[in-house]
Amino acid sequence: MMTVDAILAESVRVPMRDGVEISVHIYRPASEAPAPALLMYTPYRKGRLGWAPPFVQHGYAFVMFDIRGTGESGGWNDSLYSAAERQDGYDMVEWIGAQPWCNGNVGMYGISYGAVASLQMAQAAPPHLKAIIARSGSDDPFTEWTNPGGQPRTYMHENYGNIMTAFNFSPPDPEVAGEQWGAIWEERLQHNRPWGLSFVEQMQDGPFWRERSLRDNYHQVQCAVYVVDGWADWYFHPLLRIFSKLDVPKRALIGPWSHAFPDVALPGPRIDWDREMRRWFDYWLKGIDTGIMDEPPVILFVREYQPPAPMFIEDTGTFRAEQAWPIARQREEALYLCAEGQLTRAPQEGAELLVSDVRAGVATGKHGGGPFNDNWMLPLDQRADAMYSLTYTGPVLTEALEVTGIPRAKLRFTCDREVALFTVKLCDVAPDGTTALVTKGWLNTTHRDSHTDLQPLQPGEAYTVEVELLSCAYCFAPGHRVCVMIAGADFLNVWPLPYAFTCEVLHASHILLPVVPPQAPALPAPELGESPYPLPERASLPEPAVTITRDLVSGAQSFFYATNYGAGKEHTARYTVDPDDPARVTLQATADFHYAYPGRTFQITAHSTLTSDPAAFHYTTELDISVNGRPHFRKGWSTSAPRKLM
Repeated sequence: MMTVDAILAESVRVPMRDGVEISVHIYRPASEAPAPALLMYTPYRKGRLGWAPPFVQHGYAFVMFDIRGTGESGGWNDSLYSAAERQDGYDMVEWIGAQPWCNGNVGMYGISYGAVASLQMAQAAPPHLKAIIARSGSDDPFTEWTNPGGQPRTYMHENYGNIMTAFNFSPPDPEVAGEQWGAIWEERLQHNRPWGLSFVEQMQDGPFWRERSLRDNYHQVQCAVYVVDGWADWYFHPLLRIFSKLDVPKRALIGPWSHAFPDVALPGPRIDWDREMRRWFDYWLKGIDTGIMDEPPVILFVREYQPPAPMFIEDTGTFRAEQAWPIARQREEALYLCAEGQLTRAPQEGAELLVSDVRAGVATGKHGGGPFNDNWMLPLDQRADAMYSLTYTGPVLTEALEVTGIPRAKLRFTCDREVALFTVKLCDVAPDGTTALVTKGWLNTTHRDSHTDLQPLQPGEAYTVEVELLSCAYCFAPGHRVCVMIAGADFLNVWPLPYAFTCEVLHASHILLPVVPPQAPALPAPELGESPYPLPERASLPEPAVTITRDLVSGAQSFFYATNYGAGKEHTARYTVDPDDPARVTLQATADFHYAYPGRTFQITAHSTLTSDPAAFHYTTELDISVNGRPHFRKGWSTSAPRKLM
């Protein structure tokens, strides 16, 4: 493919409609001919001008900017995905499309925050936006990120809220921002608000989350959309939902990966991601027929069993092309909970008691990898959670069973409290008894009909709820068994309810498995190419510190991690629950960010604490900043929010 001879790089400041100046890096071919442009924006600091993305060598302009109140941009922010930020994104797309070096065709791509931003811009539909790639993004931050099944996710407070306080109050780079860097920093020091406050204040669904969500607004999308994620990452479930709902040209790719682009992500196998992106954007922004729209629009990595481990260098399975999601030949098969821990195809009478225990979930793994881009907290042997769970296992399989789609658990129960929390896990039991997690789901039962109109349970009354598990593509091997585990907590992933509860789970309860027979005839295997970056040796990877400990006297259980993100950024967190008093939970997190610029050093320390009691959540965050070793800025914030059936 033709490449350009020279690249121009410049850093500019672009005024927004309210006068705030956004700091923008532009890389483009050194040619008078207009080129298509790709946009990415981030709150994680774009850095200095430097290495140009490979796209530029292939005839694209690449534009990246810091959202307002971060990096070298002016202004301030008080929450993620704010209305002002989304307006800036829209205006930047249109500004790029009108530049003489752009041919009027603009694309967007990004991972994580940048993927959500791309989806939000697709919904906003600026006229110059023609195509996006969303790598690990969500259509609904409330249900898929902050409050799965309606229950608060611990990760938001162990990690994200705290590190974003450090990021958002960090100084601009004087070399990039120029003489005005001090004024830019002072404005954000005075006006920025830690995002962790809103994660506590917005623990209920409502207008705050709805205006930030693509969900239920898919009809507003006008451009072509490519969704990409991995089974060890955060957002494969909502991205596949987005694919199924959109009525525009679209494509979906779900690999084995965690939170990085597919050419460098773990676990492998890795692919030639630059080639795949160029094929997409060349088609939509350059008008080149790359053949990508003639291929089946869905590619899935169908996983197979391997013994659980905290992280994999390479997963086991194969890539397969499909014509649709959900897969048209899928059929639902019901497996019923029965006496003596059996799963059967026919319902039986009876019931069993589920007694909740906040210690359940030590083996579930941290969804999406939690604080680690390379997922160091993959699910372990699920037998570690069996003592706190109802466990049901089917007969030994005589032939392979592929489950690809969205499993759904239908639970019939009574409860002694006004709210119960169900975590449901679908597992694969190997011949030696090792139990691997396939997928899982959560439900706070007061959210059974709506995330905004919560309905408490009436103790003793019978209810039927549906727990939607996360999407999966998994093949159970002959000789293995299907297993379902039901617990009243998930220690590593969701905040516990303020009290223990007991549910009588009736044997009419069952799980519906999306069973997929082989293709007939089989589609050609997808051609994804090999990554230029080979898989590393396991021993070469620096390991984070991760521990789960239990006080043998009090019974209290704690999760602790410490990690170094590199570039002077470290983070630690500790989260502790007490099974005898589950209302009172304590979580503490500390971020230390260090920056060294010519003649100046900056130390940013953010410390946050989230506690709960029977009535409320209480959050404090403290920020300490020093310049050249001397105190420069200190401020604290606090907020509380009622528990409201969680």
